[in-house]
Amino acid sequence: MEHRNITNMRFGRGRALMAIIILATGLTLTVADTDQARAQGAVRSWGMGGTGVANTRGLEAVDFNPANLAFSKGFSLGLAAAAVDVHNNAISLDRYNEITGAHLSTADKEQLLGDIPADGFKLDADMRASALGLQVGSFAVTFGAAGAGSGNLDKDYFDLVLFGNQLGETVDFSSTSGEGYAVGQAAFSYGGVLHTGETTRFSYGLSAKYLQGIYEMHVEDAYGSMSTSMEEIGGEAFVSTLSSEGGSGWGMDLGFALQTSGGWSVGASVENLYSTMQWDTNVEANEFRVTAGDINALNDDMEGSIVDSDTTFAAGSYSSSLPAKLRMGASNRFGPLMVALDYTQGFENRGITSTTPSFHLGGELWSGSMFQPRFGLSTGGVSGTGASAGLGLRLGFWKIDLAVLSRGELNPNKTKGLAFAAGSSLEF
Repeated sequence: MEHRNITNMRFGRGRALMAIIILATGLTLTVADTDQARAQGAVRSWGMGGTGVANTRGLEAVDFNPANLAFSKGFSLGLAAAAVDVHNNAISLDRYNEITGAHLSTADKEQLLGDIPADGFKLDADMRASALGLQVGSFAVTFGAAGAGSGNLDKDYFDLVLFGNQLGETVDFSSTSGEGYAVGQAAFSYGGVLHTGETTRFSYGLSAKYLQGIYEMHVEDAYGSMSTSMEEIGGEAFVSTLSSEGGSGWGMDLGFALQTSGGWSVGASVENLYSTMQWDTNVEANEFRVTAGDINALNDDMEGSIVDSDTTFAAGSYSSSLPAKLRMGASNRFGPLMVALDYTQGFENRGITSTTPSFHLGGELWSGSMFQPRFGLSTGGVSGTGASAGLGLRLGFWKIDLAVLSRGELNPNKTKGLAFAAGSSLEF
């Protein structure tokens, strides 16, 4: 009888076990890590599968390859733009619709748990906004803000939620993590021609960025586990974070571009070739700990079996950097169709930047009408396989761009995330 009572004690019965779960899963989604492309250039690129290193001009060149400013003419004024991207690595739209409000059988739970990768469930969110931008020939000044969220939940957490605590089993939440920041940015960009030949032009470009920190938080340490034995249920969880409500810093992007005979454009750029941020406003450290032991059906003092503490204290300033990323690509125009292909490689695994390479293919139809339809495919990196569609609308000098992306699968019903972007500018 005692054995049956212990094994039937699920995590929902005691606040101790619930506290351990909350501790293990908390703080995984913070305002967070992001690449620093502003929304103005992201809209057209997102509609073309994420391409941009060879085929962008004007204000869009600032985001992907400032060397293309050397080939830009006239001037343009960026009015406003916004872009939002939310995706995960496990749950598709079909699966979400299946489980929402449904009673899950054991087979359903096993299938759902099988969808979660061994290293856990990861959720990423990328948000950007541009307020103003000005490009005159080879020079550009842009202003915007960017923020995102990146968090990881250990697979054992889902095992516990779906199947409860099993006799003789220990679940471990140590792979739970989260980090990120939100920043405002002013970028000053220039592109210059290094060499001009009979059929070729070779250029370089630089972007110097002033960064104004809005918020930053990261998990410094996190662990947790829960064990169920014949005698008791016990566990411990701990998380410590460091956060700041402001700071400042600067960064630099570098790019090169080549125009050749036959209409080919080739480019390469390094985003955040150098960057540094100093966080020094309202810096706080937080430590949260829960321990639970001797939880069983015969214990009359369940409250006394739980010890938790939550401590916040002032901390000193600290520094961080933005993740560096390499882009290479080529583009050409075949009649009314412009085609671009990009390769992206991060130098570290942080948030939406990954050392896993990604490939991007995009097209844009240049017709005589006011409409410019776009399409794209991408694979690799953090987001995996995806498809996109976009539309450019030209009303004289006024340009409106729209884009939508499906993350994780080409089939919209299998998507693991969606992204939307919209922007407006004046081009002369």
